[in-house]
Amino acid sequence: MKQKLTAARATYANLFWLFMIGNVLGVVVEGVWCFLRFGHWETHVVTIWGPFCLIYGIGAVGFYLVSALINEKGMLTRFIAFAAIGTAVEYAASALLEYGLHMRAWDYSNHFGNIAGRVSLQMALIWGALGAIFSYLLVPLIQKLFSLLQGRPWRIAAACVTVFMVLNIVLTAMCLVRWKDRHEGVPPRNRVEAFIDATYPDDKMETRFCEWSFLDEESRAGGNGRGH
Repeated sequence: MKQKLTAARATYANLFWLFMIGNVLGVVVEGVWCFLRFGHWETHVVTIWGPFCLIYGIGAVGFYLVSALINEKGMLTRFIAFAAIGTAVEYAASALLEYGLHMRAWDYSNHFGNIAGRVSLQMALIWGALGAIFSYLLVPLIQKLFSLLQGRPWRIAAACVTVFMVLNIVLTAMCLVRWKDRHEGVPPRNRVEAFIDATYPDDKMETRFCEWSFLDEESRAGGNGRGH
């Protein structure tokens, strides 16, 4: 079924709800993957509050827009586009963690064709495949969902949840910066930072962001070679 992007369906509210759905589904996908691979469930989140993995939310919106905009193209073109989107988002997120916080949440150094351990050919192929599945199987369902999520109540709800997510992301950023500062021996400089240190100490952050580690710790340990 061919899907075309229309101005009515590409509203902020529609794309925001797709972003939120992607955030949650990302956590579920990661948890299932860990269960199948390691035999136990892991919850991989990137925010202080809620079961949200923002990379998947951003990816879901990107996949939807691209699948709608190039729906007349062939499978190979779509596959390459989805692989490029997934790789770009993953690379940007990894670079932000490394240069901003001196941390890493995944490492593809043991993958063939990797770039600084941030992205790899293997993961690009996986993103391409997931994007193709998303385009052919999920886009029609998303279009139907968009037709239901109309009207003032959904727009108001989107605005309210947007405020929550902005606060969530800002608090998360502050907690992550303090986590880094504590690791580097920087004491709190004001009451807000002291409150963050008391409320979100290292052990809580390590539990919440279970895949994350500081680069200097990895160097001492010889690297972790982890994926998502």
